[in-house]
Amino acid sequence: MIISIYIIFSALLGSFLASFIYRYVNKNIEADAYLESINIYTEPSFCPACKTKIDWYHLIPVLSYLFLRGKAKCCGATISSRYFLIEILVISLFLLVFITNASWDLILFKSFISLTLIFIALIDYQYKIIPLSSLLILFILALILSSLEGLLILPEIFVAIISGFLLLATRWLFFKLKGKEALGLGDVILFPILTLMIPMTLVPILLLTASLLGILEFFLSSKLKRDSEIAFGFHLAIASYLGLVNFYPILPLI
Repeated sequence: MIISIYIIFSALLGSFLASFIYRYVNKNIEADAYLESINIYTEPSFCPACKTKIDWYHLIPVLSYLFLRGKAKCCGATISSRYFLIEILVISLFLLVFITNASWDLILFKSFISLTLIFIALIDYQYKIIPLSSLLILFILALILSSLEGLLILPEIFVAIISGFLLLATRWLFFKLKGKEALGLGDVILFPILTLMIPMTLVPILLLTASLLGILEFFLSSKLKRDSEIAFGFHLAIASYLGLVNFYPILPLI
């Protein structure tokens, strides 16, 4: 019963996130005229193609997309598979959080942190930016989670501050030597926030994992050229999620 409620909860949040990403991107990045004219937080769901309001029974996460076969009921336009895939992603990642954590307070806060990380990762991967508002939300959630896990202590805070300054110095030095930025400012702010959520002994592993993921993307993606910009925030988000599901403590056992 509990797991069923949690799956429904994750599916609803996945549907919300998929819709919100569309609205946020098209209003704040793509500058869509229609979305600029409405309040993206309160406007009822509408068809991206014809702007017709969508009935509630066509908004059921996952099932509606399958039932409609990826076509809008109002105008027959193709529904982007991104909505369906984000819903599946959120459900899957939430379930992993549920399985790997024992207490409900940790499950809930790690779930909301996961949702924020997905938002950051997807926006950063496509547009190479990390919205400041998402960093603020993540910071607040990270502080609460750190307090729950007993990590909000002076040494942990010190490590977070130092890591931020080190990344900022790296960014400045690379710009002086190469004339371009190695890291975005969002990455510099994101990393110290993420370090608050894990023991300081795992901070190097977090950074190493994100770096290896970035290198892997560079070499495996046929679309990237050698001077292409890597979305490091995307890889930091993945590496941080692995910490949320307690992946790093099992590494010595592998």
